[in-house]
Amino acid sequence: MLIVEDQALVSAGMRSLLQKAAPHYRVHEESSYQGAIARLAANSFQFVFIDIHLGSEASGLDVLRFVREREMPCHAIMLSGDDDRALVLSCIAQGASGYITKATGDGGVFSAAIQTVLDNGIYLPESILERAPRSETAAGAYGCTAASLGLAPRQREVLYYLCQGLPNKAIANRMGISEGTVRKSYVSELLRFFGVARRTELLIEVSRRRIRIAVPGSEGS
Repeated sequence: MLIVEDQALVSAGMRSLLQKAAPHYRVHEESSYQGAIARLAANSFQFVFIDIHLGSEASGLDVLRFVREREMPCHAIMLSGDDDRALVLSCIAQGASGYITKATGDGGVFSAAIQTVLDNGIYLPESILERAPRSETAAGAYGCTAASLGLAPRQREVLYYLCQGLPNKAIANRMGISEGTVRKSYVSELLRFFGVARRTELLIEVSRRRIRIAVPGSEGS
């Protein structure tokens, strides 16, 4: 795990919480954009916790873009004292796997965030989930699997990649299909199924309902 946080005391506190929440992970720290991208380029991390405000011209969102543009196999979870809906949605739209508000950043929150992401979901603050409009379109119980909702295997595969923060082009490359097919067929079908209009709303709905999504190829069709 890597923590990217410019305030030493905050970083130390976060490190302590993460070590308690996930003792089997090694925790590393960086305080700047340059330090973070150098560490990311030289090492492989499963989780990167990134403070949005790094006290410099380059922000945590720049670190997130560095990770996503290179399709690094790590889960980026953003950290901020602000739970502004527009900011949260912007982070998710740019490929973040989760968003934690520092005011609620105790050990339980980190444990929940890690487990949600390991289940291939998106972790969002309760304040955002409570404000999200509830879809009446997609039937299914809270905490169900994507397969039990009746989604076809390829739809579930696209949904998995969307939750990993991959753009349409990267999804198309992994599935061996055109970017247009991803956008016009699969993403559009998923938006209709969940009764939402945008990708970020889809990810919020998946997070709100705690839908479990299997890794492609790990389940039967």
